[in-house]
Amino acid sequence: METLPTDIILTHSSQDAHSVADKVEVEEVTTVGKRNVRRSCWDASIAERTFMQLFDICPVVSSRLPMELWERIIDFMASRDEDSYNMQTLGQVCRGWSIRRRFHYDKRLKKRLVDRKQVYQLISALGEHPERCRAIRAVWFDFGGRPIGPFGSFAVRMMQKLPQVERLRLEECTWETGQLHTQVFLHVALTFGSITLLTLYKVTFPSAVVFGRLVRALPRLSSLNCLQVQLQKCCNVAGAVRVPGSLRLDAADLHRSDDVFDFFVLISVHLRHLTCYGGDLEKLQELLAVSAESLLTLEVSFIREVSVDLTPAVNLRVLVLNGGLEGITDAARILSRASLLKLVEVTIVSWPANPATFVSIQRKLNSIDSDSFADMDRILSGKQFPALQRVTFSLCCSVLFSSEVMDVVSERSWRTLLSSKLPALHTSDRLLSSVTLEVMQPGPHYPIPIHQNLLLPATYALAPVPSLPRVP
Repeated sequence: METLPTDIILTHSSQDAHSVADKVEVEEVTTVGKRNVRRSCWDASIAERTFMQLFDICPVVSSRLPMELWERIIDFMASRDEDSYNMQTLGQVCRGWSIRRRFHYDKRLKKRLVDRKQVYQLISALGEHPERCRAIRAVWFDFGGRPIGPFGSFAVRMMQKLPQVERLRLEECTWETGQLHTQVFLHVALTFGSITLLTLYKVTFPSAVVFGRLVRALPRLSSLNCLQVQLQKCCNVAGAVRVPGSLRLDAADLHRSDDVFDFFVLISVHLRHLTCYGGDLEKLQELLAVSAESLLTLEVSFIREVSVDLTPAVNLRVLVLNGGLEGITDAARILSRASLLKLVEVTIVSWPANPATFVSIQRKLNSIDSDSFADMDRILSGKQFPALQRVTFSLCCSVLFSSEVMDVVSERSWRTLLSSKLPALHTSDRLLSSVTLEVMQPGPHYPIPIHQNLLLPATYALAPVPSLPRVP
């Protein structure tokens, strides 16, 4: 395979080193990202490592990048369920890229189903192309706020016809038992038994028992994402839903789904990686009590109150706290309450208001109570976290146009500001920093919007490059 052009420099420094949590001799410690579990760079696939290299090169993508690299980028974007707009844009560049995009498109089944007529049409179309069924890896159904009846019809007629499906997403629906076959969970098991990731968005279940039976019907389930999921009757389901060996999940992402928290507590879920949000912290405390032994990674976004005590999570290795710059104060309070003897890595992610210039960031940091930084510096350097090896402050910035990129604070300036606030961490070489950038609307030097949420280093100079050509 071709190598990168010699004029593209891949950087490496102690700040860009892989997570120290992946270096310790801890079995299968991983890092959790926004889209559920993200493996560490140390055990990433070649495709994923190639994509990650874009984070270390000039953010202006050269037209001389080899085709093999772009194929891997498309592969990786597809594996992360990137939106169809970006994939379609890539597919318009040349025939080779179009074929690659189509290859991944055929692995997805994304439909809006609001009545049984639509589901019968879909089943008929799939029946005419059985090879498509065997290739499908992801199924995504949007029911438009209506009952989930069409899903039952799909499951009963597609039993054992989707052998490779791995991801299932159900959104905006109500699970009404009366509209489903009495053996619906058997049908789900025979149709989606290979599912490893289940995503539920705005789904209402009649009871915790029904929700539990759905989870039980997916024997290979390892990751569960719930956003605004309600269980109308939250009863004690420990005996009503028997999950052999209790429910074991590698990862869960819960947002505005208090009933799912309660369900996890009642069945004493075995959970390794958890992502939740500030409004869920009250429920988090209860969940920590039953999953303390298994929980390795915790990510909390947009902290609203700081009464939670993380100390019960005795095996926690990685802690990620997301929020605005002012959230640093709440992060300091959470850390002050905890004593985590096995914690290896802390990451504090901040989203500043635009424009994220050096002056605006400096002004914002100066407005934060200096005692918060002093407490954080003392706590993270003390005996409460004896295994701590890495504290990263990540600044996530965004601009509307590529012409504004150079106005964003540089990583070096960001680190300088942090060093003055956290001298003990800086002296111990455990203080790390990063600045990432989201370009919302490409300008003339960004002819192709690779990904609207692509995070790019903001510390490299930009230079105009030719537009990527269309190849016949």
